[in-house]
Amino acid sequence: MIIRAYRTADTAVLLHIHNQTHPTPWTDGRFARYVADVLGADGRIWVITNANEDPIGYALTAPIPGLPGQIELDGGILPAWQRQGYGSALLQHVRQHAGPVHLSYCVASLGSPAARFLQRRGFTVEHEEWVLGRPSLNELPPIPERSDGHCAPFVNRRRAIHTFCALYDASFAAHPWYQPYTAAEVDATLVAAQDILFLRRDDTPIGFAWLHVRDGVGEIEPFGIVDGWQGLGYGRFLLTAVLHQLAQRGATTAQIGAWHNNHPALHLYQSLGFQHHHTQTYLTLSLSELQW
Repeated sequence: MIIRAYRTADTAVLLHIHNQTHPTPWTDGRFARYVADVLGADGRIWVITNANEDPIGYALTAPIPGLPGQIELDGGILPAWQRQGYGSALLQHVRQHAGPVHLSYCVASLGSPAARFLQRRGFTVEHEEWVLGRPSLNELPPIPERSDGHCAPFVNRRRAIHTFCALYDASFAAHPWYQPYTAAEVDATLVAAQDILFLRRDDTPIGFAWLHVRDGVGEIEPFGIVDGWQGLGYGRFLLTAVLHQLAQRGATTAQIGAWHNNHPALHLYQSLGFQHHHTQTYLTLSLSELQW
């Protein structure tokens, strides 16, 4: 057994391992972008091999934006090599190199092998999120007419980043799903200023939506309306405008997420044609609590 750092030549086999251990298969391009994003954010990837030095599993860690000390954990062991100590060895390696942080691992089901493995090692449920999808962007409802509302991006990148961070804080600081962004984090991941659509009431920004189009899927993450302006129809106005914008960019479906107990958001999304696709459960563990 060898645990070593990731090499570029490992990408294809790690994609195979990912698709054998995760419920939704990824394409070559999506996995390559994921690896690039992790490494670009100062994340780390380790590969574990069998006696023949064939890769049979991997572990990936990456900082979670806005949550100091929180580390995203991902990875898996090929099914034929599970329950032979490789997963435990890999997790112990992560512990030794990650320091005193909190690990967060996303599972599609608490009954999955990964969830059972982690819960036996002290991981507990932190929260659940719903992922909702709109299966078609055809026949969208018209954007509601509002004399006091206008949706558009900021051309200036610095202004877009500064405004996004301020609006995010004003929208979510009072809620458990608050995960603040720094300007540097937004700058590192924002492809173009036009990817953030702002809702302005007269000249004052009161809402935002960050758009991503990947493989024909329009992802909306995050999406928010400033506290004090919620419940007045602005969310419906902005989300409808977002769906039209995604369709114009070539997306054929749309996806958005929310905590399972964020009922106002879920009601809005479902009223505009989004349907519950799956639930993501986040397991967490403080490494200082890990027992071996």
